[in-house]
This record gives sequence, structure tokens and C-alpha cells, in this order.
Amino acid sequence: MKIIAIVPAKQFERSKSRLASLLTVAERVKLSELLLYDTLSTLRKASTISRIVVVSSDKCAKEIATRMGVLFLQQQTDEGVNSAIALADDYCLLTGTEASIVLPQDLPLLLPQDVVEICQLAKTSEKCMIICPSLRYDGSNALLRKPPILFSTKYDNDSYNMHRKEALSVGAHVRVILLERIMKDLDTADDALSLVGEPGKGGALRYLKQKLQSKKQVIQD
Repeated sequence: MKIIAIVPAKQFERSKSRLASLLTVAERVKLSELLLYDTLSTLRKASTISRIVVVSSDKCAKEIATRMGVLFLQQQTDEGVNSAIALADDYCLLTGTEASIVLPQDLPLLLPQDVVEICQLAKTSEKCMIICPSLRYDGSNALLRKPPILFSTKYDNDSYNMHRKEALSVGAHVRVILLERIMKDLDTADDALSLVGEPGKGGALRYLKQKLQSKKQVIQD
């Protein structure tokens, strides 16, 4: 089965604004770069993924995608996640892709086997949605659609429940999978403080731990 992984990437300077109380703009840009690099590295090791597509208007995101040898789709302006995914959906339609899986770049605990597990669940269905929510059950931290144009995405607005409703409305089989490593995203300051206690080898997680530890040391001194 031909499955394309879609990674939408917000402009790095505007990304992770909810971490402003912990990190400077420059630090958040660096963190975003590392998160994208880690995500692409993980996806390249997932045997079920046929191709990886990064969609962004950010120049640095393009450079990372090119360096990692993955396809980059250029947005002229940053018009949000749904617009980015719609661009990738058009590509999937043109290339005869059987399914797509949308993964944000802010899952620092993501492992290749997590991606493989989700993809394998779609093998026996002609028309399905496999979804892994966020810990708060309001976001869609992994979203597989088969076919990839099953419905248009509804991120940034209680997307977990919105996507379930959309899938059911088109008669698709819906499967919810709870994978803790995927459910733990890096969105808020509380997320960051929680994630620093997690084991992991990714560059983004190491960078986050280093920065928060150094700031904690400065406060203590």
C-alpha cells in the first residue's frame, strides 16, 4: 500500500509561541528546526511510508527537507495547517496515493514503530480513518486517511472530534488508537516541562532539556 506522510510546518519564527515564557524567539526557531529534523528522521525509518512530504512557506523548512531528501511543497504564505494539508492532498490525488498520514512536527517522542503500527491498521479497509488524539483529546496528533481525500482536515478547532465526525459522515471505518508517545505533543509550557522528564534521544528533546536546565540554574543562582 502506497502511504504518504504529510508534515505541515509553520513558519519557524511564528512557531511554538506558547513556549514564550520558557524560550526566546531564537530558541523557539532552533527548537522548531530540530523538531522537523527529528520527525523526518523518524519517518524515514518507518517501513510503511512510501514518501514523505513537507509543506511550508518557511525557507529553513525547505532547506531541511532538501537535506533530508524528502519532497517539499512550497506555500506562498503561511495560511495554516489545513491549507498546507490541502496542498499535499492535491499531490496525493495526482500521484495515485492510497492513503496519507498527517503528523505534526511537535511529537518529540515519536518512534518509527508507532507510525508502522498506525499504517498497518489501514491494510484491511478500503475506506477508513485511523486517528491518535492528543492527551487532552482535542487534537489529532496522527491522522491517517484512506483514501487521502476522504475528507478535508479540520485542524485548530477541536480537530479530534471534528475528524471523527467527518469520517463517519462519509461512511468510513473509524479506528482510534492510543499511543502515548504520539499523544504527548509539545505545544504549551506545561507540555515542555512534562516532556523534559521523558527518556528520548532526539535532538529537539535534548535541546529542550538543556535550555530549561540552564534557565533553572540561572534562577537558582
